Formats: sequence, structure tokens, C-alpha cells
Amino acid sequence: MPPGQPPETVPSSQPQSRGCATAGVVALALLLLSAAGGAAWYVLTREDPETGVYDAAPGCEVGETEALDARVPERELALEEPVGGAADPFGQGWQCRWATPGGDGDSVPATATLVMVAAPNPGGVVTARENFAETTGAQSTSPVDDLGEEAVTWLDETGYTTSCVAVRVSNLYLETCYSAAAGYDGREPADEERLSAGAEEIARATVDALPEEITTEDD
Repeated sequence: MPPGQPPETVPSSQPQSRGCATAGVVALALLLLSAAGGAAWYVLTREDPETGVYDAAPGCEVGETEALDARVPERELALEEPVGGAADPFGQGWQCRWATPGGDGDSVPATATLVMVAAPNPGGVVTARENFAETTGAQSTSPVDDLGEEAVTWLDETGYTTSCVAVRVSNLYLETCYSAAAGYDGREPADEERLSAGAEEIARATVDALPEEITTEDD
């Protein structure tokens, strides 16, 4: 960008809306999984009641790390919505999205999403494994070492290129996705190496920020 010349307005459809769509896909996948086999799944997990350490998923604030600040400059929280509910056998949690504001600015636009779902106990660890397998099974994934109890990454090139990392920690399913533009106009995505590195950095920082456990008391 020439000195003294403000950046072009970022197109509203890139990359911000892609991150929102990604978070919605995860939530929909879990809901479809619940509808397909909810009753049988409930019985199966109760027969193997391996209890996890999360009675609830943490809120979006757990994802607001230094890694997020570095990868999504001037970020704003653009989405904070619940996923699932007490009646859903897959569990419940939050979907979050941060984006660089559109319009003139000093930073190249980027967006990050975070989905966290705590599977209900007892049997939460088994259910979280199923959540992990079902939501990542349709992707062409690669393993990520030394992250949670299982973790994979993949690149989504349907539309604006996005890199994602899915992680399971005990009975918590966590997924981060990251997209960024190559330049101020936002018309072309950044290269794959940058996107993959960004998604993994955000995922690792978020996992590091997780509390050791979350317990809730019944009324």
C-alpha cells in the first residue's frame, strides 16, 4: 500500500462471513449427530461412564489470548452464541467469532472462530470422542502433535480459504478456524502456510488458557 494512502474498504463477504459460516457448520453437525442417534448414543455413553473434567464449556473470553491479538489485529467480538442445550446428548457450549473491523484501518483483515462444547457426564469423554470423530470425519485432516488428547488440522478451500484445528481435552470438544487476507483490500486469502500456522497458534493458546476443570453444583 503506498505511503499516505488509506487501505481500501474490506469487502463485507471476505473474510469475516466465512468465519461465521464455519462456526455454524460445527453447531449444525453436532445437532444432526444428535438427531440421528440421540437415544442410542445416550444409552451407549452411560454404559461406559468415563467422566470428564468439564461440567460446562468455558466462555468466549478463554479464547482472547495474545495469539488471537497477534493474528486478528484490532479484533472485535462479532459473535457470541450458545451451542446446544441441556436436552442435547452431544452437550452444550459456545461459538465465538472475532474479526478485524471492516472499512479503513491500519491492519490487514482477518477473522477467527472458536467453538467449544462440553459433553455431559457421566459418559462425557466417550461423547466428546464421538463429537470429535463426527465433526472432523468429513475433512482431509492431518494430526497435530502435543495438543490436547487428540487434535487434527485441515484446510477448507470452499469459498474464502480457512484453516481449522480441532482438539479434544477430556470431555470438551474445541475447534478454532482462522482466515486472513493477503492484502488490505481483502480480495485474496493469505497463503496456506500462514493460515495453518495462525489456526494452530490460536488453538494452542486457547488450550493453554483452559481451566483445569469446571464444576457446577446441582440446584
